[in-house]
Amino acid sequence: MTKLNKKYVIGTNIMFFEIEMYKDFIDGLINLLEDIENKENVYIDLCFNVSQLIEKIDTSKITEKQLIAKFDDGVKRLEKIGTKNIKTRIVKEDEFYFHADYRRDLNYNYCKIVDYVMWGETDSFFPKEAFQALESLSEYTDSENIYRYIMCFADRKMWDDSWNPTVHIDYEHLQYIDDDEHHLHKTQAKSFLPIEEMNEINSKVEDFDFRYIHYPKIDGSCLVISSDLIKSGVNVPLCLIYNDDEGLSVMAQKLCGKDFRQFICKNLLKVHARRHPNKRLYVLDEDNPNSFEDRKTNAFNTFKNLSQYNIQNLINGKGKFYEYNDFKKLMEEK
Repeated sequence: MTKLNKKYVIGTNIMFFEIEMYKDFIDGLINLLEDIENKENVYIDLCFNVSQLIEKIDTSKITEKQLIAKFDDGVKRLEKIGTKNIKTRIVKEDEFYFHADYRRDLNYNYCKIVDYVMWGETDSFFPKEAFQALESLSEYTDSENIYRYIMCFADRKMWDDSWNPTVHIDYEHLQYIDDDEHHLHKTQAKSFLPIEEMNEINSKVEDFDFRYIHYPKIDGSCLVISSDLIKSGVNVPLCLIYNDDEGLSVMAQKLCGKDFRQFICKNLLKVHARRHPNKRLYVLDEDNPNSFEDRKTNAFNTFKNLSQYNIQNLINGKGKFYEYNDFKKLMEEK
């Protein structure tokens, strides 16, 4: 059993169409928490999002009531292993409230309560050894008077070589597979990997291999943010309606400059199954379980394009930001 000296929150926004992979996500949290002695040091914040302002629920396949029942079942499983501090919220069907909003609020509300804010994602698993690694890192950073930083765990092979600093040491030498079946290869970051296989890979770790870079390279899953970094002003900016990880990166670079630090545990593998086979279900007029970008609804693509425009405005410092009302007007015109 591991006893924690620091306090943590794991916060996750779960979209209604992710409900069938939510069971795997809860399995991942249980895998992470079951050997923690003082579970009261870990807050679990779960937001179940049934907003239908972008995607509609296909009620011929599932009802909102059934969706919420599945969400509640996961919460009960966490309670059953002795998880002490669980906070839940359900976003209603007519609310504009998504990942960027949730993570902005999570960071702001919990940085005053915990030492580390951890971003969960429904398609992701933290390493079972995550807390041991963070406790070890905090001993070093406290001793060196380093309090403002981001930390991430290593992923499998990701895109171009600029991502290699965040790739696990066992996968650095591999080539990224850039075709329609890349999500079927377990060496690739987008593919599904069972918890048992992740645990087996990480069981070989004897000492944590921490490295750092002076620029943000984050994908948003299993990200760990020190509370002091958030307190210094680094957060998802209010202009972002999507692209929360990119927005946080931009603000970290702007505010911290050369003093920015991102630690990477290079020999501890996380799983971020971006093409999980049950990632995007029950969306009306869409058949896209693996969440391929070119198969999503027109509404989603419009929403994402507005946010990407805002990102460019944030970087360049020019232009008016789009807001939810702008998206609503565009949808009414179509």
